[in-house]
This record gives sequence, structure tokens and C-alpha cells, in this order.
Amino acid sequence: MFPHRIIASLGICLATATPVFAADLVEAPPPAPPTWTIAIEGSPEFYAINNGSNTARSLADTYFKFSVSHSFDNNFVGGVSLQPTLKTGGKSQYYGEATLGYKIKLTDSFTLTPSLGLGYTWHDTGIIKDGNANAEVPYYALYLAGDWKLNQQWTWNVFNLRYRNAFNTTWETPKVATGVTYNIDSYNAVYTSVGYSWKKIDTSSSPYNDLAGDKINIAIGYKHSF
Repeated sequence: MFPHRIIASLGICLATATPVFAADLVEAPPPAPPTWTIAIEGSPEFYAINNGSNTARSLADTYFKFSVSHSFDNNFVGGVSLQPTLKTGGKSQYYGEATLGYKIKLTDSFTLTPSLGLGYTWHDTGIIKDGNANAEVPYYALYLAGDWKLNQQWTWNVFNLRYRNAFNTTWETPKVATGVTYNIDSYNAVYTSVGYSWKKIDTSSSPYNDLAGDKINIAIGYKHSF
């Protein structure tokens, strides 16, 4: 009889403990989505039109862009970037910029992101100011991006529009671009884009006394989020 009493007691204990064990087996919440992104982008740029000794579709320069951005809970996104541009002929120009934007989800798949950038460019800029042909200047930029998420892997970056100008001299450089992004997983993505830019600076040399075609580029990049 003694062993039967032990077995019965164990059965009562197990029956009592079962709800406790069941309560412990609650599913863990899903991991929080990444909020930080680091990216590197590279692109050759080609002259868009014939201009003096520059021939349309010949190589103008090659740039590399390094950036860090952060997505906030209230749909704002901020970032900083550094872009060295290596020009043909051994010259170089550098850009440092900070941006702040706001993501507007128009539909479940389409997002519109306007943003404002404040930056500084230096070295062989080609910007004319007070008789200096390579002035180093602060500038502002207005951006508008439209992205259409096709599925879990693919996003069509339908358009990315830019208007950029120096604060105290004429340096208008609008640009339009389109491209695609492939999401490898939740943390890594690669992308490519093509763009066309225009330019207007303070000079009487044709055609830059008016806004004219400047460069065509084909960029590739990689992004890692965490």
C-alpha cells in the first residue's frame, strides 16, 4: 500500500503544478525592429552633355558615400553622411551632411519621405564666390523620396528628388533618381539606382549661366541595420 500512496501523491503534485508550468511557457515577444542603419554607396558619374572639353557620357568623377541613420518611434528619421568625390584630373571634392526626414505611410506598401539636409562642401568644389573658383560653402538640400514595397524582398525606390543650393552663392544642383532595393534579410540590404542631375553656378560660361544637364550616375550600395 505504501508505494501506491507515493504514486498517488506524485500524481496530485503533478496535476497541481501543470498550470504553473503552462503559465511559464508564454511565447517570447518578437524582437524589436532595428533602428540604426549604416550604409556605403559608390558610383561613377558621367557628363550629361557636351561642355567645353567635357564630352557627354565621358567619366566625370567617382564618389563614395558613407552614412549612418536612426529611425525614431514617431516616424522621424535622422542621419549624417560623408561623401568623398574623386574627379578626373586628380581633383577631389568632399561633402558632409546631416538630414532630418519624416516617413508618411500613404498605403500599406507606399511610403513618402520628405527631408531637409544641411551640409558643407570643400576642396576642389568649382563653386564661384567672391572671385574664388573653388569656394568652400555651407548648403541646404530638400529631398522627397517615394518607396513602394513590392514584397518582403523587393522595394522599388520609385523616385528620389533633390534640390540643393548654397546659402550665400548660386550653386543649384537638382537631381532625380530611381532604383530598387533587395532585402537579404531583416538586417541587410543591397540596392542600385540611376540618377540625372542639373547644375547652375555663377559664371557667364555657357551653358552654366542657365540650369543645364550636369551628370548621369549609376550607384550601388549596401545597408546594414541593427
